[in-house]
Amino acid sequence: MATLTEASVTARKVIKFGLIGFVGITILWYLGSAAIKLYISLNPPPLPAPTMDFGLLPKITFPESTNRPQLSLELPTGNIPTFVDRMRIYSQPIKKSSFTDSANAIEIAAALGFLFKPDQKTDANYVWTNQDQLNSKLDMNIVNTHFTLTRQWQNNPALAAMAAFSSDKAVILDTENYLSKVGLLNPDVVGVEKISYLKDDAGKLTNALSLSDADFVQLDLFRKNIDEIDPNSKTKEVLASYPFYRSNPNMGLIRVVVSGSESLSDKVIQLNYGYNNIDYTKSGIYPIKTGADAWSELEKGGGYVFPGDSTTTQVKIRRIFLGYYDADISTGYAMPIYIFLGDQGFTAYVSAVVNQDIAK
Repeated sequence: MATLTEASVTARKVIKFGLIGFVGITILWYLGSAAIKLYISLNPPPLPAPTMDFGLLPKITFPESTNRPQLSLELPTGNIPTFVDRMRIYSQPIKKSSFTDSANAIEIAAALGFLFKPDQKTDANYVWTNQDQLNSKLDMNIVNTHFTLTRQWQNNPALAAMAAFSSDKAVILDTENYLSKVGLLNPDVVGVEKISYLKDDAGKLTNALSLSDADFVQLDLFRKNIDEIDPNSKTKEVLASYPFYRSNPNMGLIRVVVSGSESLSDKVIQLNYGYNNIDYTKSGIYPIKTGADAWSELEKGGGYVFPGDSTTTQVKIRRIFLGYYDADISTGYAMPIYIFLGDQGFTAYVSAVVNQDIAK
């Protein structure tokens, strides 16, 4: 029979090796989970098979590209990455003329401070003008409600001296609160903002170095990324996140330039509104080109080029990725594009959907 001392020693050994085994199993569990996550991130599960719910798609109509430079690749890995072979296309309903257009436009104009009868340039184009100190003007397409609001801030030089911006965050919050009050803040443009600092240079707005140096602040609001969620993940794991790009990648769907004035009548000195609604509940899956095919198309003069600040005849492409094109005028669908980024703000796009699925 084992003595009490021997039993105690045996018990301690059991506890010791049991703890070691538990720690080892725990470590292996976490290492295994991490390895699985790493594998999935490097080899994400493909989307379901192409469904092509919308049939043949319209061709993306990019603006005309002029003075295209000679392009070459200089990517971090040296090779064009491998991308997914299919993506979702989302419905983007085209707004059609209706008998309520005029009433809706007048309601928006009133919220922006334009209360008088507009000048009807065409059936779709209304222009409001306020006979105030800043000669405020609102030019709107009443069908899609895209508009430009301008004020001649130069008529009141004191506006440039009113700058009292406390922080970028405060400017964003104040401006978005204003847009919300007038019914122009859409949920999918909240959280993707770009701040630019401007100053008065002999009656012209030029770039300022910092918020403290700014007389005015420009806020651009862009559409949120589309996240592709793993349908099998209980934690809604994001497999990929696709940004939206416009024909001018530096200009948001909504652009607001604000002064430091407390008065709403001269606080917003410029407002450009070009928002198109996307129905995220309606989508179809379509096959897309490879990155190599998209690059070949761009090299041969296809796609669209935005030169940015680049004035050189040769541009190196530093990055390639997938996103969506936010067209100035909706074609009915939010469609994926390959995005090519180079030096000095150079940006180029190529439609990503395979050519055979695009209507001729």
